[in-house]
Amino acid sequence: MFDQTHRRAGDLIAERYGLLSVLGQGGSGITYAAEDIYTNQQFALKELSLRGMQDWKQLELFEREAKVLSQLDHPAIPNYIDYFQTDTAENRWFYIVQELAPGQSLADLVQEGWQATQAEVRQLALQVLDILQYLHGLTPPIIHRDIKPQNIIRNDDGQIYLGLWLK
Repeated sequence: MFDQTHRRAGDLIAERYGLLSVLGQGGSGITYAAEDIYTNQQFALKELSLRGMQDWKQLELFEREAKVLSQLDHPAIPNYIDYFQTDTAENRWFYIVQELAPGQSLADLVQEGWQATQAEVRQLALQVLDILQYLHGLTPPIIHRDIKPQNIIRNDDGQIYLGLWLK
């Protein structure tokens, strides 16, 4: 698995991003909500640890993810901001920075008791399909491969955002 033992809310990454909370984690890293200490803007900060990698393929996929994200332009996909690495005495860390989508994941909403109406489900599906149509229409097409309630963010107005973490 990956090494995450020392990251906590308040930790500063690259002397710029203060960690606020964990947004999610998977087999290759953790995604944090972070705040730029200079602008007070919040971002999603995905982290990959060199020591925690199972093989070099994880780093290759992470770098490809950064490149793909940097080329996307869709209002329901949070904008790519940056890709960088930091070094400590014991590890090397890689980061992708994206805008933080406003709202909550469908998984969190359902856990809190939200029950969508038939009209809301239809609207949600149409918005997700619009995003997928955009991704599949690119050259080469992008296949999401990780559509799940945790990666779909819904704001108070019903606007959907799709997290695009490649696998």
